[in-house]
Amino acid sequence: MESPIADPPRVESASSRRTSRRAALAAFLGTVIEFYDLVIYGTAAALVFGDVFFRDVSAQVALIMSFATFATGYLVRPIGGLIFGYIGDSFGRRSALMITIAMMGGATVLIGVLPTYATVGALAPIMLLVLRLVQGIAIGGEQGGAVLIAVEHAPPNKRGFYGSFSTAGAQGGTVLATAVFALVTLMPEDALMTWGWRVPFLLSAAIVVVGLIIRNGIEETPDFKHVADSAKTRNPVRQALVRYPKTILGITLVMGGVFACWYILTVYSLSYAVKTVGIDRTTMLWLITAATLLVVVMNPVWGALSDRIGRTKLVAGGLVIEGVMLIVYFGALTTGNLALIFVTMIVTTGCGHAMINGVFPAFVAESLPAEVRYTAGSFGIQLAGVLGGFAPLVAVALQGSSWGVWSIPGICLVICLVGAVSAYTLVRGARSATAPSHVEPAPASQLVDSDDKAIS
Repeated sequence: MESPIADPPRVESASSRRTSRRAALAAFLGTVIEFYDLVIYGTAAALVFGDVFFRDVSAQVALIMSFATFATGYLVRPIGGLIFGYIGDSFGRRSALMITIAMMGGATVLIGVLPTYATVGALAPIMLLVLRLVQGIAIGGEQGGAVLIAVEHAPPNKRGFYGSFSTAGAQGGTVLATAVFALVTLMPEDALMTWGWRVPFLLSAAIVVVGLIIRNGIEETPDFKHVADSAKTRNPVRQALVRYPKTILGITLVMGGVFACWYILTVYSLSYAVKTVGIDRTTMLWLITAATLLVVVMNPVWGALSDRIGRTKLVAGGLVIEGVMLIVYFGALTTGNLALIFVTMIVTTGCGHAMINGVFPAFVAESLPAEVRYTAGSFGIQLAGVLGGFAPLVAVALQGSSWGVWSIPGICLVICLVGAVSAYTLVRGARSATAPSHVEPAPASQLVDSDDKAIS
């Protein structure tokens, strides 16, 4: 049974409420920008890049190669998590996040001006791959940092609610990117393949400037300020890997199911629906946009609920629901019935994905002490990202197997069940030992009581 460890009572002033709201907004908008950049790449990989950057091969091989460049960005995300985790735990969350957003935006804009295979031959996919790797390193440091900006500025009894906005931004960016690409696909095919696909990438320049301005006005978090002196005298990477390997593994297993299901739903199923089932490309993009928007709306609902009933049961329950519903969704997808596809998609996203997505920022932050929270949390999340990033590529390969398309959601369900067990055994079990006794008060370092309910 976990022992409750509570910080001294704090009075939530009007000033602290404004700071919490501004931090949540900054986390939300910054993550919108990062994931806008990420998702337009994934969408272009599914619909355009196979034809634009990979020639002289069959359509299936071109698609696999296109998804391979998408996946390689995930290979370097753990490296980005360690690099920016070190910066964030040693020099401040804000400094790390200013760099990540500039890197991500710069790489995305450059993709928008790349020459194609028809112009420079094999050099085109090589340049695409390099910029994709830069994106991967940037996003590797972004996710963990955005979570902390929101959670560590939040009142002790509202960490779930405020933290949920950082991950809602990921879906907000997905909505924006998918909507922009849906509009672009209304162009004639020739225009889309020659210059239209570049427009979403070039639009990133404007929204990155907005994100930099917003994040520049955010103060450093109270938790980091309190441990700043000790943070500069030790190596957070070494501390994280040596002292908290089980927690990192647990975070990886929990988030692995989340990422795998999400990219199967939004990237692979888009390609499968359009190229195999025969559903109109623009229609499918709008369905995904609507379902993703529901996640943005439901994230704060589940986050607020976790402040009342606890984190772990919602994380584990959301994983099971998402894994089961993904199988149901693929059943609907094979019928080609748009109404049925939409209903199963919104249940999968709103009651499965959003449940985990809204809760895991506080769930992860509460599992680690402030001095290694950025490093260990980011590394665990990004190891999970590797699994998610390769999911579309593996799915394309499995589609031609003896089990066919059904093997894909089946494997995702197994991964989700492993994650649900890990939420209780590896992450929740570690939380009673993570509050650093020297940090007092530490707004986001409270733990949970024996019922896994947040202490207010």
